Amino acid sequence: MNGRFETYARPNIGFAAVETHDGQTIVIGGWPFAQFEDRKHDLEASYLSVFEAAPEFAARLESARRESKILGAVTPNFFRKPYGHGWALVGDAGYTKDPITAQGITDAFRDAELLSAALSAVFAGSQSFETALAAYQSARDMQAMPMYELTTMIATLEPPPPQMQQLLGAVHGNQEAMDGWCRMNAGITSPAEFLSDANVARIFASAAAR
Repeated sequence: MNGRFETYARPNIGFAAVETHDGQTIVIGGWPFAQFEDRKHDLEASYLSVFEAAPEFAARLESARRESKILGAVTPNFFRKPYGHGWALVGDAGYTKDPITAQGITDAFRDAELLSAALSAVFAGSQSFETALAAYQSARDMQAMPMYELTTMIATLEPPPPQMQQLLGAVHGNQEAMDGWCRMNAGITSPAEFLSDANVARIFASAAAR
C-alpha cells in the first residue's frame, strides 16, 4: 500500500484497504444490513464477491497472502450511561457506532478529556460526583450525536436520502466544500457545523453560481 488508503463505493457495497503494522494490509468489505442474514451463511464467498465490482483491486487481492481468517459481524449502535459509583466510561465503552467512519480512537481521546475535567471538579470539591459526571454525559452526547447520526446513515450502504444526494451534487466541483466534506468525515469538523442550514445554503448558492 506504500502508505496509501484506498476506498471504493459501488452500488450496495463498499470496501477499503489500509496498511497496518508489519507491512500488512487490512481489507474491509461490507454490504447493506438487510443482506446480512442471507450473506452470513457463506461469509467468505460473500466477502470475496464484494471485490468483483473492482476487477483490478480483486486481482491484487488474489495475489496477496492471507494472514488471518475472515471475520464479520453487525456492529450495534447505542449509547449507554457512561458512569456510576466508582467507575466511568470513555469512547466505545460508553457509546458504540459503526466503524465505517473510523472515529473510535478520536472519540476516546475526546471523552477522556471531558471526563478528566469532570473528575478534576469532583476531586477539587467544587462539584458533586453526580453533578460533574452528569455534565460529562451531557457534553459527550451533544458532541457525539451529529457524527453518530451521520455514521448510522452511511453504514446502511443504502443510497443517501434525496436531500443528501442534492447536497453531494452541489459539493462536487467546489473545492472548499469538498475539503469541508472531507474534514467532516475525518472528524475535524462536526457534521452539525458542515450540515448547518447556513453552510448548506452557501454550498447550494455556489453551485447555482457555477
